[in-house]
Amino acid sequence: MKLRRPAGMGGTSKLQFAIVASVFGLLAAILLLRLEAMEAEAERTAMDMVLRNIRVGLQLAVGERIIQGEEHRIADILASNPLNYLARHPPAADGHGSTPAMGEWTYDKGSRELRYHPRQPRAFDDAIRLRWRLVPRIDSAGRTVGVALEEVN
Repeated sequence: MKLRRPAGMGGTSKLQFAIVASVFGLLAAILLLRLEAMEAEAERTAMDMVLRNIRVGLQLAVGERIIQGEEHRIADILASNPLNYLARHPPAADGHGSTPAMGEWTYDKGSRELRYHPRQPRAFDDAIRLRWRLVPRIDSAGRTVGVALEEVN
């Protein structure tokens, strides 16, 4: 005795499979979009942390010169590589004319610019390079009393 399927049962299972596959495909697409957004946010956060750490390092360097009574040497910081004020350097190009890879920091001695080359330019309004420069903080007497890291537009 052979069991028979009622008419239309074969098509129903194929339709169910198509619906399930479509739902999984939609969920996978949503997951990928969300993961991309999270990766972009992680890169922005990592870049911000490097900049904050550089600024702290600059403040420490200025403070050290003040404590040692060498305020006249504060201006020397302006000619230095800001990455040198980090305890641990982020990924950086070798500085010998090579093209920096995405996600690397570089310092151009000629223009005195700190540069970041994002892995995900869309996370930074499609910028392929972000730039900062050290600028002096000058008091009313015209003396350099501090250093700031400011974005170059």
